[in-house]
Amino acid sequence: MRLLRVLLALGLVVCVSRGGEILTEAEETIKDAEVVSVSTTDVVYKVNGKEVTKKIGDIRKIDLRDPERVSSDKKYSQIDLTDGTSLVVSAWSIKGKTLEMKLMSGPSVKLPLDTVNGILNTASEDKDRGDWRNRVINTRGKEAVVMKKIVTRYDKKLQKEVEVIDENTGRPQTVTFNLPAKIGDGDEKGETIEAAVVLDEKTGAEKKTFKQKDLHGYIWPHTLPAKSPAVICKLTDTIGNAVMVSKLEKSDGGVTVTTPSGAKMDFTLAQISQIDYSRGRFDYLSALVPEKTTITLPSFDEKDKLKTDYKWFVYKDSNLDLKPIKLGGTSYRYGLTLLPDVELQYDLGGNYRQFDAVIGIDDETKAEGEVKLEIWGDNRKLDTIEVSYRTEKGKGGDLSKPARPAKKLTLNVKDVTTLKIIMKSKDELNGLSFGLSLGDAKVTR
Repeated sequence: MRLLRVLLALGLVVCVSRGGEILTEAEETIKDAEVVSVSTTDVVYKVNGKEVTKKIGDIRKIDLRDPERVSSDKKYSQIDLTDGTSLVVSAWSIKGKTLEMKLMSGPSVKLPLDTVNGILNTASEDKDRGDWRNRVINTRGKEAVVMKKIVTRYDKKLQKEVEVIDENTGRPQTVTFNLPAKIGDGDEKGETIEAAVVLDEKTGAEKKTFKQKDLHGYIWPHTLPAKSPAVICKLTDTIGNAVMVSKLEKSDGGVTVTTPSGAKMDFTLAQISQIDYSRGRFDYLSALVPEKTTITLPSFDEKDKLKTDYKWFVYKDSNLDLKPIKLGGTSYRYGLTLLPDVELQYDLGGNYRQFDAVIGIDDETKAEGEVKLEIWGDNRKLDTIEVSYRTEKGKGGDLSKPARPAKKLTLNVKDVTTLKIIMKSKDELNGLSFGLSLGDAKVTR
């Protein structure tokens, strides 16, 4: 409710029409609530004509209105900022070192490129969004332009290259890949962009000029400065944009919000769908941007000169099959799934007190072997979780599969500056098909 206090201090009274919902800290959902007024200590609302007053500290979330669904025939892009803000935009362009964009919900925004983690040009495609979520986190610490090309094959009969058609969709098959690059500035009109691209490791980087909209996407290694302001809440607009808010000021007909990365955005009250105060109290690891991702390839992969982007090592909010994480029969909307050997480093800045997760092997994915997960706080090992899973032979020699292990973990991370999540396999063969999931993994303030 810290954001609500800021609203009140600015003299802004939030009013919504009948049909809104209020979620309390006691997990009570108050439906058909009409917010009448707010103060520094109370929220006043009406239900069935009866006026009720509750303390601000008792309120977790206020829903003003439902977000709209973006029409399937509309084309849009996705902009990801270093602070976890994710924006759906109808138009964007890079002019010099500045990104200009038009949010689908209405507001126009300008911000420095060093506050941007990535741009996905074709976010209206479901398959592209799923690929992008994991591509960005697995490319962390590197800079790249992302290309998407149609797969072709040589047709002997026609004596030419023809498109390969996907039997399930009836559409041409495509392949998406990263090109290591040093991305430069956009031109004055926001139409082209320069990049030093590595097309061949033997010849090194070559300067190329691309049309900005011809590229599938851009990934930068930008990170949020260690002393950035803390998130006080998450604001969701009517189109579903998720904005992490560190500061809010009154503006004509609405508010000006500032994100921890320094990006400023103006919203009218009619453009706001929800104010979620729990976002200022805890953070899911899958929503945080790792300060550093380290991947160690098995020796046989190194011999084959494979690179770390030939497969994903980190999956956000899904199992290895890109389905919701399910541990011990319970599904988790948020979490991470890791392959050996990966290390994630998060900058907590001493702002959190507790780490929680349910750790185990997803119910619906295959895994055979032994791994261990280490949790480090600064230079101190907080815990080691060893996980082993083997198919067993019954008395008659028939193969049987025991219940997949899952363990609930709670750790004290008070005053911890750097949190490390390290997954290691017992040996190379043990880690080949082993994905370990961290369901509901979060840090609480």
